[in-house]
Amino acid sequence: MTLEAVLNFKYSGGPGHVEGYYRNLSLGLHVEVEPSVFFTRVSTLPATSTRQCHLLLDVFNSTEHELTVCARNNSELVLHASECQRMAIQVDKFNFESVPESPGEKGHFANLKQLEEERQEARGLEISSKLDIRWRIPSLKRSGEASVEGLLNQLILEHLQLAPLQWDVLVDGQPCDCEVAAACQVGDPVRLEVRLTNRSPRSVGPFALTVVPFQDHQNGVHNYDLHDVISFVGSSTFYLDTVQPSGQSTCLGALLFLYTGDFFLNIRFHEDCKSKELPPSWVCLPSVHVRALGAQA
Repeated sequence: MTLEAVLNFKYSGGPGHVEGYYRNLSLGLHVEVEPSVFFTRVSTLPATSTRQCHLLLDVFNSTEHELTVCARNNSELVLHASECQRMAIQVDKFNFESVPESPGEKGHFANLKQLEEERQEARGLEISSKLDIRWRIPSLKRSGEASVEGLLNQLILEHLQLAPLQWDVLVDGQPCDCEVAAACQVGDPVRLEVRLTNRSPRSVGPFALTVVPFQDHQNGVHNYDLHDVISFVGSSTFYLDTVQPSGQSTCLGALLFLYTGDFFLNIRFHEDCKSKELPPSWVCLPSVHVRALGAQA
């Protein structure tokens, strides 16, 4: 960033000052200001939750001093002089529909390109304020803020956006949208519930979902041959009716675990399902981890 300024000096002294005379001096300044930290690369990675993701930032320390960088709810990253490191920040996905309209969007003569630029700028401002990235140079007792505004392209914004279709999977009433396993007892029916909330402006569905259980042996092998281990109470296929805008639909089922162990449920859409008409991010269901425990003595 370049700053330019003109300093005007007015001075007088001696006999001239007594007579009321003075001189003017104009001094031009040209200053190039470099940020203490800047981001050389920005990307995203999916998180374990459908409502979160990881924002990856390659942070470069352009100063000659050791510097620390931190974001909201994130540990500090220590950077030596002229060092670059990657910083992963887990963030809640954003509902950009709730971002207030900019004044230009209410005008009648703004073109589409200007509108899109204003919307992208508003989204960048909201993301930067939520991240709250700060840097600090302990040796100089200086600190400041760092912003990702202007660095987020359309693809990254799409990854950070909360999908209009929100899927919730519950095991015995417990939400499954993270790495924590839902616990159940062997031999007891386990209630499985899939909910769909439609926040899009259009109706969606109907959908057909099939529950496919498997075991992960942690060596790259998944065992899907669990017919003698897990039994479905009823059908393993769930059906969701058409869901209107701002509407919600729920389907229910149940499973019976015959042996102890850790199991995962892969909920798939049928190939002939209308999910093909929607963007992939709209039909992303959370992973389901169930731990079957033995009966307590």
